[in-house]
Amino acid sequence: MPRSFFFEFAGRSRSIPVRRLILPSLVAIPLSVGVAFFAAANEGCSDDPPNPGAPPIIIGATVDLSQQQRDFGEGVQRVLRVAEQQINAVGGILGRRVVLDIASDEGTPSVAAGLTTQFIGKKISGFVGPSSTDTLETMQGAFRGAQIPIISPVTTSPKVLTFQPDADRYLFRTACATEYQGRALARYALHGSFLPPNVVPPPIDAGVTDAAGLDAAVVDAGSDADASVVDAGTPTAFKACTKMAVLYVEDSPGAGSATINAFKDEFVTKYGGSVKELVLTAGSSSYTTAVGNVLDAARAGEVQCQLALLGASNGGAYMRNFGDATKGFPEFSIEKFPTYGFIRFYQQGFIEAGRVVAKDVSEQSATEGVIGAACNQERTSSPEWARFRALYDSQYPPTAASAGAPAPIPQVYDSVILLALAIEQAKSVDNKKAIRDALYTVSSGGTSYGPGQLAEALAAIRRGEDIDYNGASGTFDIDDKGDTLLDVILFKITGNQFVTVPGLQSGDLRQ
Repeated sequence: MPRSFFFEFAGRSRSIPVRRLILPSLVAIPLSVGVAFFAAANEGCSDDPPNPGAPPIIIGATVDLSQQQRDFGEGVQRVLRVAEQQINAVGGILGRRVVLDIASDEGTPSVAAGLTTQFIGKKISGFVGPSSTDTLETMQGAFRGAQIPIISPVTTSPKVLTFQPDADRYLFRTACATEYQGRALARYALHGSFLPPNVVPPPIDAGVTDAAGLDAAVVDAGSDADASVVDAGTPTAFKACTKMAVLYVEDSPGAGSATINAFKDEFVTKYGGSVKELVLTAGSSSYTTAVGNVLDAARAGEVQCQLALLGASNGGAYMRNFGDATKGFPEFSIEKFPTYGFIRFYQQGFIEAGRVVAKDVSEQSATEGVIGAACNQERTSSPEWARFRALYDSQYPPTAASAGAPAPIPQVYDSVILLALAIEQAKSVDNKKAIRDALYTVSSGGTSYGPGQLAEALAAIRRGEDIDYNGASGTFDIDDKGDTLLDVILFKITGNQFVTVPGLQSGDLRQ
């Protein structure tokens, strides 16, 4: 690759946000980092770099950089930039440079509506995002009317599948669905495994050793695929729960009641458990009452554990309120009264919000011991994951500050790469229907290519060969509903870090 091309590529901001929200450090990549990045890509630069005289291909994207989700949004933004860097490093798409136009949707439908109009006006070729189910619901109709494909990597609600008809959709999803997260949480709360419903759970309070084997080594959720493991400590007696308090905000990420209904399908309908629902108002002023309601229900024998569907900051604040209210009451320790949560807890902001001083790592967070469900972001035995992690680390090297944080979100990267391959397959940026149809073509059948093999995959498409993208976060055989089936894990917060709960088989969740 010509040296001059690298400087042009790495030193210039390619974002065209509505508000200047992109930090310079997330856009300009130093030469030393860039060199390491290209080496890690395990693929040479294209002989035909993007044509500087051709207009760029624009792919839109939104993240949530509001106070509530800033850490998560900036993490998503970094992964988007890694994908953009790699595409341009191998020559772009259709011989043209690719620009990811990233803006903050603030997690707010009104902001998302304005961005939708602007993106359509810019004639984007595809879109990755947005940050929540509510914002997706606001944006998807106008995008479908303009025939702009959307790939959503973080919206997990069952509502997403109902937004567009199966036969003629422009909405696709690379997130792990709430239905599988809820199924995992329900089964684990009842008997400590992902086993199917026809497996009889052990008797309640039988002192059964946790089926997850918490004395086993577990992978640090913020580490490399081959990093050292974290010891989860001494095994404890598994505490089964058939009566659960369920707390959620109706407009929370995951669409509140729709997500809870998916959970109840498994926990109540299939297993015969019982649920006491508590609908909250976002904001710490409501948590004292909520905590009191949970404690009253527990003392009355109505609940044995709790499940929270909240954003990271609100969830951490709730746990601080809960911890303050239960000091001196061992019956409400995390071991005897477990707390469970969804994927929104799988970010550093949740742990930090559980501390009085958020950034004080010497303070144990009130989130200690919380167990949650998330996408399997670290397929540690997968070469696709290892290639993606190498690409990410060479652009954003690990630091002491990032230790213990969740891994970068691979389905965000996979979403951009899928769009890039589909545009190349369609041989057009204007024929959006062809791009939409090509998403099915490049995600199934044919020769498999993954992260770090983008140049080879693009070359194969140009030769007329059939390819199958196998992503960092899993295979991407898109079904008729525009969905993909990704593995689910459980994580546990231990020592202010995320660790994965070992011994659980995601394949059981498909039964």
